[in-house]
Amino acid sequence: YACIKQNSSTAFLESKDIENSIVSGLTLDDFKGCYCCGGIDLSRCVDLTSACITVERDGIIYVFTKFWMPGEKIAEMTDRDSIPYNLYKQKGYLNASGENYVDYNDCFNWFRSLVEHYELMPLKVGYDRWNALQLTDQMKNYGFHMDDVVQSFNLSGVIDEFYGLLKDGKIKIVENDLMKMHMYDCAVKMDSETGRKRLVKVAGNVHIDGMAALIDSLCVRQKWYAEIGRQLANTGR
Repeated sequence: YACIKQNSSTAFLESKDIENSIVSGLTLDDFKGCYCCGGIDLSRCVDLTSACITVERDGIIYVFTKFWMPGEKIAEMTDRDSIPYNLYKQKGYLNASGENYVDYNDCFNWFRSLVEHYELMPLKVGYDRWNALQLTDQMKNYGFHMDDVVQSFNLSGVIDEFYGLLKDGKIKIVENDLMKMHMYDCAVKMDSETGRKRLVKVAGNVHIDGMAALIDSLCVRQKWYAEIGRQLANTGR
């Protein structure tokens, strides 16, 4: 894929791979009782926040993604970004959260609903530490095992693994048009000295929060796989 010089970036996922990864007709109910990993990207509290889970079945990793945006900002950001956030809200991909800033309780409650309603068991949840103290304390107190993920060149191996899994058809994105857009808007920047990579935006006015949350989830999955991999395979479920 497109690995380029340190001070430039370009989209690194091919359209055919993105489109082939999208699956419809699946819901969280289809994965009741499964083990999984989670990822959270809080971004700016006046902007988008994203969370996801990665849950494996029959050797395929399925990705469920959720987004939140301040209720008073949806119309404004629809005009600013030329993205139909109201439509995504109607489809359930995006929830209004708070008025002028995202209420992180909504993110916590989503994860709690995974456990209490869908009987899903996130064994590890990766998060970017930016502005995350209150949410992570809340989630730890509930019983989630949280793991800090630094979103930088240290994720090069995870990005490579994601790319390979996507090319091999081993990652499926449960239909979410906003997440698909973030995949298209994601680029890779390479450190010219070390060859390591990190995620960046293809342009300053786009969003990749969904991809950041997904990489956080895949990071903790990879990091702890020797310990929890057998459970994550969900064999016989």
